[in-house]
Amino acid sequence: MKKILTLLFAFLFSAVSFAQTGTLKIKVSGIKSHKGNIKAALYNEEGKESFLKDLKNVYSKKQTAVTGDEVTIIFKNLPYGVYAVSLFQDENNNNILDRAKIGFPIEPYGVSGNKKTFGPPRFDDCKFELKTPLLYKNIILGSFGGK
Repeated sequence: MKKILTLLFAFLFSAVSFAQTGTLKIKVSGIKSHKGNIKAALYNEEGKESFLKDLKNVYSKKQTAVTGDEVTIIFKNLPYGVYAVSLFQDENNNNILDRAKIGFPIEPYGVSGNKKTFGPPRFDDCKFELKTPLLYKNIILGSFGGK
């Protein structure tokens, strides 16, 4: 009986130590042009200094073809934690967010939380916590100046 209880407790405590994971489903709306792909970058707290700057420390990347006014992007098996998403519509499929000569984006873009700021939002402005098996987020594409 003692061995059974010991094994039962060992099993219970080992199950608790497994990292919990979830799925993030992002509905991207506000698509005006049915050209190109939506490219999404998911950052966790370890990569927050790279948010909207580069993809060196991105946690995961996804892309999906634009097939209508809305598309869904799914990130699976994410460890519970804090994340932020940036995305853009690569209308000409050149794999970069095209910018005007003075630096502002000329392709539609969006971030988690749909933050509209003067200048690029920070990770902390866009972060959210994944702590359930399934989390839905909505991101509305926009363009510089709200066009």
